Amino acid sequence: MKSLLKRVVLLALGVLAVFLLYDHVKREREAIKAPKEVETEPVAVEEEETQSVSVLRVGDGITLGRVRENTEAGGIDVILTADDGTEDVHTFTDVSIDSWYTTAVNFAVSAGLMNGVGEEPIFRPEFGMLRESFAVILYRFTNGEQVAARRQFEDVSEESWYYDAVNWVTNERLMTALEPSVFGVGSYMTCEQTLVCLYRVAGSPKTDGALTDYPYASKVSDAGRNAVDWAWKNGLITEDECVWYPTQAVSRAQVALLLMRMSSMPK
Repeated sequence: MKSLLKRVVLLALGVLAVFLLYDHVKREREAIKAPKEVETEPVAVEEEETQSVSVLRVGDGITLGRVRENTEAGGIDVILTADDGTEDVHTFTDVSIDSWYTTAVNFAVSAGLMNGVGEEPIFRPEFGMLRESFAVILYRFTNGEQVAARRQFEDVSEESWYYDAVNWVTNERLMTALEPSVFGVGSYMTCEQTLVCLYRVAGSPKTDGALTDYPYASKVSDAGRNAVDWAWKNGLITEDECVWYPTQAVSRAQVALLLMRMSSMPK
């Protein structure tokens, strides 16, 4: 009887250990995803208008790839065709053919702005965008150039893969540091911060900041009102495809969509 009870206890402990391990792995994976809200101050917007920066556009050297459903691996293939006819296939098993962001993913990949994440054939559309990654994307989108650092950041070394991008976006005042000597590597971009950066790229055009009919107007900071209002009025953000909550971490899919829409705006 004691032997049987001992085996039952050991079995129960084993099941508990497996459950705890599964729960730990699950939490680790979920931690990689974008948090619902990001506790950072929105990037301030200068009051005066800034000079607009040129951006990549479809037809101006960008040819969209073909998208086909990958029935074998799942997801989609984005097929880029070079001038000599050779094809470069990018497979993303986590993007379905009918996702609201499929066309945006095609644009971002075709323009060389974004690609897969890690060694697996995945795009991670719903994962949050880190500041250093966004700096690199913005650097590519605005045809950035190597420039001397205007100031040094404690969290950005010369060996960093995002060093040139951070220098460009901060020199051009498209992005600002979270602290005087800290760029904010490892922090997520919020929707509002992302719109502020794109607003600066557009030259900070005049707007009344009324945020008419924008459902989350009360959550927009005073510093970000003009940027969010501009994005809302120009159709960069709508309530048709997803939620554009200002303090929520912006996803990779949302960034791809914003860039695609901005590339189609009048010059």
